[in-house]
Order: sequence, then structure tokens, then C-alpha cells
Amino acid sequence: MWVHVGTPETYIALSPAKSEHEKRWMPYRGMPGVNHLAYEVDDVEALCERMRSAGYKESTPPNVHPHRKRRYFYDSEGNDWEFVQYLSEDPAERNDYALPDR
Repeated sequence: MWVHVGTPETYIALSPAKSEHEKRWMPYRGMPGVNHLAYEVDDVEALCERMRSAGYKESTPPNVHPHRKRRYFYDSEGNDWEFVQYLSEDPAERNDYALPDR
């Protein structure tokens, strides 16, 4: 479970920590911290080509959703970066998480 804090256009997504037993923080493991930073881009496929050409590794398989394209890359320190291209101007469609990304 998580929540957006902000507006439909600019927000921070917060989710609860689930475990107090891990010593070193790791993304997506339940401890407080930044899982990933996200940026909106005009052409996610062109950005992906540039990222791969620069040696960055994809961290997540491509997501398929009717209203957005999302791709994720790790930087050299293991931080996860999301790049999203919206295919709709409607905030309800852009932020629709009821439909699973595949």
C-alpha cells in the first residue's frame, strides 16, 4: 500500500516500511529510504537507447500500460531511476494503478 503526496502532476509516493530486521538498507526491501527517483520524459524509448549506450543497466522489464511507458535503470551506485512517458493528458489515466503494468 502506498500514497501520493502532492498534486496529480508532481508528487512523492510514500509506502510503509515492513521490516525492522534488515541491517543495511536496500531498495524495495521494506526499510525506510528512497526506492527510486522518477522523471517524466518526452520519448522513453530514445532515452533508453541513450542510457544503454552510456553503459547503464535496466533494472526492471519494460512496463506495458495503456496510458504510460515506464523504464528503470540502475546508476553506478545501485540507485534505481524511473523514466516515464505519459500517453494521456488526463491525470486519472496517467496515475491509474488499478490496471497492472505488465
